[in-house]
Amino acid sequence: MKSQRSLPAIAAVAVLMLTLTGCGGNTPAEAPGEPSATVSPSPVANTAAPAPSPTATAEAQVIQGTGSYVGQIDSHSIEIETEEGPTAFELAAGTESVLEGLEMEDPVVFEYVEKPVEGDPSVVQRILSKLSKAEEGAAPVTKLPETRTMKLTLEGMAEEKSAALADGEGYSLYVFDIFTFDAASNRLSMKVDPDYYAEIKKLPSDFNLDLLEQEGRKKLSATGKVTALSKEERDLRMSDLQLYLTATGSGLTRQTIVKEIDGQGYMIELNIPQREASEGFGPHVYASLDSIVSR
Repeated sequence: MKSQRSLPAIAAVAVLMLTLTGCGGNTPAEAPGEPSATVSPSPVANTAAPAPSPTATAEAQVIQGTGSYVGQIDSHSIEIETEEGPTAFELAAGTESVLEGLEMEDPVVFEYVEKPVEGDPSVVQRILSKLSKAEEGAAPVTKLPETRTMKLTLEGMAEEKSAALADGEGYSLYVFDIFTFDAASNRLSMKVDPDYYAEIKKLPSDFNLDLLEQEGRKKLSATGKVTALSKEERDLRMSDLQLYLTATGSGLTRQTIVKEIDGQGYMIELNIPQREASEGFGPHVYASLDSIVSR
């Protein structure tokens, strides 16, 4: 009798379960172990404005130069003796093959650009874009940079200062911002006191150094006792000096200098009053005069 009463109860439970399932909605139950379906979101149109392209930087200025090939520093750089002295250059793609035809001290012509070193903009990297052996008898064409950083000693301290390129009569030189340069008179003078000046004269190819010394001594004797500096003393002031005469009188020093650059001579006469600007004039004017390049 007990088992008979259980059957209606079981049936009732089954009916109740079916009813509850039907009330749960139309979505079938997921099968065990089967991943649930995911609905992909509808794509949304990108209405944002496109990011602006980076502004193209101005092309680096191409500088032309001439010099003497020194040799390879490593697989990607070489050294060339230029007007500034031994200078290192990075090899750009396509310039490496030229090295096979070069010997030490061969004259070369080249083009390069200057790029600041990342993290230290005061240091520049010179990258060669063209390099070739100079043809014998060919007149070198050199495009000098518009500015140049030069070393000088001020009040006992070594400093680096920038100077701008200026053209004189058959030559170029670099001029510091404390100077003005008059190309018509070939005079380099201080802005704060124009009585501090240097006058530059390009000499003929057959200039006579002994005769220039005689004339210089005679002219300077009107200022005071004339002294000629030795080679060691000349080299402390500038390079390539053939003659350095100086005379000091009452509140004034005058000097006559002969400088020879690759066979081309220049006579330079300096007027140096003994006033407040004296200390700064010497280092600046000697550095500028030492940058002279024949054109």
